[in-house]
Amino acid sequence: CTATAAALGAALPLDGRLGAQRGPCAKASCGGAGCIGNSLRRRVDWQVSDIGSLVSAMSKRVWKLQDFVAHAGKAQCARLGEKSGQVLATGGEDKKVNIWKVGKPNAMMSLQGHTTSVECLVFDKQEEVLVVGCGGGSMQVWNLEYRKMAGTLAGHRTACAAVEFHPYGEFFASGSADTNLKIWDLRRKSCIQTYKGHSDSINCIRFSPHGRWVATGGQDGMVKVWDLTAGKLMRDLEVHKGPIRSVAFHPKEYFLATGSADRTMKLWSLETFQAVSSTELGATPVEAVKFWVEEQALVAVSHDALRVYPLDSLSVPQDTMEVDWRGLQDMRLCASEEKLIAIATEGTQCGIWVGDLSKRETTLRGGAGYGRLH
Repeated sequence: CTATAAALGAALPLDGRLGAQRGPCAKASCGGAGCIGNSLRRRVDWQVSDIGSLVSAMSKRVWKLQDFVAHAGKAQCARLGEKSGQVLATGGEDKKVNIWKVGKPNAMMSLQGHTTSVECLVFDKQEEVLVVGCGGGSMQVWNLEYRKMAGTLAGHRTACAAVEFHPYGEFFASGSADTNLKIWDLRRKSCIQTYKGHSDSINCIRFSPHGRWVATGGQDGMVKVWDLTAGKLMRDLEVHKGPIRSVAFHPKEYFLATGSADRTMKLWSLETFQAVSSTELGATPVEAVKFWVEEQALVAVSHDALRVYPLDSLSVPQDTMEVDWRGLQDMRLCASEEKLIAIATEGTQCGIWVGDLSKRETTLRGGAGYGRLH
């Protein structure tokens, strides 16, 4: 792994801070100047046809911005671009990937040539490259500027279930139903590391902000934190009693959040690798978790509710919103607008939802008392 560590090391920030070298936006959970939240008001006229519908939509704290047929077969996955927050990719059983601009009714482009159903996808940080994971285990890399497939990577023995770009350099990770995690170098078009340890499919992958670690959540209920520079497992996190649905690193502090089908969200210290807090048992699985840095809070999204918890205690939410979406695929926070954007699929349909976080009854501020990495 020496050459691999050197390659990854060249892409990492020079200082040791966990949240070093963030993008152009100062808001850690915002998409920048082009953030989707900044253009919600301009697009609401596309959603509604009369002033009565407009008043009704805006009076709700969670509303559907857009609903459209995404694929001829079942829509399997959907992902927002992080740079603008306005570009959306969907993948389906019809073996196609469609690229949309949020708020527009027609796809900007359709990418074809996959030999099996599209199971997962991810944009690079500049929204110029798209990596697509397929049911047969292969991955396709697309150059979106030229609408051209740049290559096919035969990576896994069975379905590719998750893909994620490294924050620096041309690396990405893939996880599969074959239980393996692989790290890829796009310049070499080859796998440079393989990690084994899960006993069931890998459901989700996240890189740490400094790029040296990667966390995986599995169908086996395990969360594993891997050290990319050392090329080995750092720690197993074993508290959950059901499949892991979502993992998230805090952008600046030593925290990891995990959401599970066991209907709980847990907060972990990455200094001690111990669970420091947990939510009460919910009614439905926790499908997505996200740190809201500006409010020192954690957001947990389930099929039935969106809840905001203060970082210093996950026992009682400080805000709860009822939701009625199914098939949650992606979630973004736009801190400047205090909005949450959620993407959900059901059958052939894709829905884009907006949650208004600005009407909270209480806002608990203050540090959670855990260490930063300076």
